[in-house]
Amino acid sequence: MLDRKTPIGGWQQLPSLQSTVAMASLGFDFIVVDIEHTSITTQEAEAIFIAAERYNAAPYVRLPCADPYLARRFLDAGAVGILVPVVESKEDFDEFAKHCFFSSRGKRGLGLVRANLWGASLEDYVKGFSPQIIAQIETRKAADNIEKILTSEYLNGIMIGPYDLSASLGKPAAFEDPEFKSMVSKIMGAARSSGKGVGYHQVEPDHQALRKRIEEGYDFIAFGTDIVAMRRALNGFKELN
Repeated sequence: MLDRKTPIGGWQQLPSLQSTVAMASLGFDFIVVDIEHTSITTQEAEAIFIAAERYNAAPYVRLPCADPYLARRFLDAGAVGILVPVVESKEDFDEFAKHCFFSSRGKRGLGLVRANLWGASLEDYVKGFSPQIIAQIETRKAADNIEKILTSEYLNGIMIGPYDLSASLGKPAAFEDPEFKSMVSKIMGAARSSGKGVGYHQVEPDHQALRKRIEEGYDFIAFGTDIVAMRRALNGFKELN
């Protein structure tokens, strides 16, 4: 059995509620809706959030960029957390993150939306909601600035994006390369020293690889993606024909 003390989530790229239910009903702790590399719309994402909530999977969204006004829309739609891609400086991250928090901590606009049941739970929502803001560390520049990024008061944690990080080194998907592994160790060590959480996207739906990520001590892990897992399960038929 895998150690379920480590929160493990699914990663959704298909604009399909069936995909959400198929993953969330397996017991994932959270579902990340990927807006960066898919055609999923804001309306489709909101429906996915609702489906995930039904199975007690916390809905997160990975933005296409650090767009504060898009982040506001997803928070209003019910996202409990935001993954911000390609964070490379504390200053830029802080300016973005202010839009995710209400006054006096930030400058998020307040409206009657699904997240507060169109005003029915407005007061409790404003007082009690604190979004989880996760910076994705995906470039050499980000790794060089990691200690400063981790000092952000708005930051809940960081997440290593292995494909982009390896590509920034000129070695895409070379996850066993010494330079890549050294950079991952540096990032993880800095997160540990700061007391902030550190996560990893284990893209390949490989249970042994997931176990290894757990043993490495990550605080949360996104496991697979819906479309990659489907293709992996269906692959190999040509050899049988």
